[in-house]
Amino acid sequence: MHLPVISECAAEGCAYNHDHTCRAAAITVGDLDSPVCDTFTGADLDGGDPSTTGRVGACKMADCRHNSGLECHAPAVTVGYEHEQVDCLTYARK
Repeated sequence: MHLPVISECAAEGCAYNHDHTCRAAAITVGDLDSPVCDTFTGADLDGGDPSTTGRVGACKMADCRHNSGLECHAPAVTVGYEHEQVDCLTYARK
C-alpha cells in the first residue's frame, strides 16, 4: 500500500518539523471530529529521522473523500494550522 507523503508541514512548533518538512515516519490524522494531526508533539525536542519524509499512516476521518478503510489515498497531503489547531489541510468532506 502506498502511504501518502506529507508535501509540506507548517507546524513549526512540532518536534517532527524541520524546515516545513515532516520527519515522522508516519502520522495519524483525525480524532473523529476534526482532521487534527494526532502526531503533533509541541515539545522542545528534536524528533524523527532527518533522512525521512513524513507520510500518512492512518486517517480516522471516514467522511473525507480521500479516505477508504480509514487509510488516506490522497497523492500527497499538506499539514498546517486551521483555527489555531494543526490539521490535515488536504481533508475534504465527502
